[in-house]
Amino acid sequence: MEYPDGHTRGLLLRVTPSGKKSWAVLYRRKSDGRKRRYTIGAYPEFKLSDARAHAEDVVARVSRGEDPAAQVQAHNAALTFGQLAETWVLRHGRPNKGPRSLYDDQLMLTREIYPAIGRMKADEVVKRDVIGILELVAGRGARYRPNRIFALLRSIYRWGLAEDLIQRDPTQGIRPRTIERPRERVLSDEEVRILWRALDNAPMSKAVATILRLALITGQRVGEVAGMAKSDIELAPANPMWTQQGRGRKNKELTRVPLSPLAAELILDAVARSGDSQHVFPSPTGAGAITAHAATRAISRARPGLGIDHFRVHDLRRTAATGMASLGINPHTISLVLDHTSVTKGTVTGAVYVKYSFDREKREALERRADHLEDVIARQMRSDRRHASVLGKQGADKISVGDTSDNVRIRG
Repeated sequence: MEYPDGHTRGLLLRVTPSGKKSWAVLYRRKSDGRKRRYTIGAYPEFKLSDARAHAEDVVARVSRGEDPAAQVQAHNAALTFGQLAETWVLRHGRPNKGPRSLYDDQLMLTREIYPAIGRMKADEVVKRDVIGILELVAGRGARYRPNRIFALLRSIYRWGLAEDLIQRDPTQGIRPRTIERPRERVLSDEEVRILWRALDNAPMSKAVATILRLALITGQRVGEVAGMAKSDIELAPANPMWTQQGRGRKNKELTRVPLSPLAAELILDAVARSGDSQHVFPSPTGAGAITAHAATRAISRARPGLGIDHFRVHDLRRTAATGMASLGINPHTISLVLDHTSVTKGTVTGAVYVKYSFDREKREALERRADHLEDVIARQMRSDRRHASVLGKQGADKISVGDTSDNVRIRG
């Protein structure tokens, strides 16, 4: 039963068969004259005076051309931030981002963002909410983590606006918490010698140690080395080649990495250890390939015993690039080896007209890089032999670079 209020137009009290009572306002939408119902709330939570005040406000909004009931429905149907982020992952993240990058994004969402705003309507998140997340993370001493979280939030909101899923972006006007400066850490030849030999006894699998050595030789991203598929490897004696498919890569482009004899030998040994897996470095769990995070965690565990300060996995790539430059290899070729799209696709000429592979130039650069590494490691081996001779040790001539499983033969 519905009982109209004789005082306020449109206000009525609705009573259900069970005796529950609630207030509502009936009105006709100004645009088409359709009858609409706006629910105020239950009685006695809303007393008569409260209900009349709400009803007068609704009637005033209707007279201005609004549709209060539709606005409530739209609010109820609006995406929470958690729903917006999940949609972003499904429709933007997975098709466009590499596995490692997407993994990092989802980790930040789960650990840092969802607890704060995951259940809030995405359009109701305000700038202060975003700043609060960033300040909380910064307060834990994570120097650059707030910047990563801010970049992720901004990406999700800008995408949501472009897809017409939300109406506002609370990240507008917020600046990164910290001015980031690129790392400049490069391993010296002495540190390369130390690392190469320390990997034999470090607390990590032979597969992970080989991944790190290949990153040091080739300058490729650790995640892409770890995900190497056997079908992408050609180990012909003349010109061994690794073709990185667009899938799972940071820039989504196919690229070819000429393999030096040293790199090819390491890969051949890894293939022999990989069994029937389609991956050169299969995960111990049997699910796909080893991930880049495994290498990062392994270095974190091993770092105290490596004897190298302030060393991260990505420093291997920088060390390889710097090493090639020190050998006189021109920056353009180094960029091609690193597969930077600013060189290959950064201009109309490169993106549309130049279809040359530069395999010859890259092979020369990588072989010179590998020869230099072998010479660096061989110097340590010769020093070990001399030291063993002075001490009168037997079998000093058996000292080798890496353990026998790596089967690395030093030429010269």
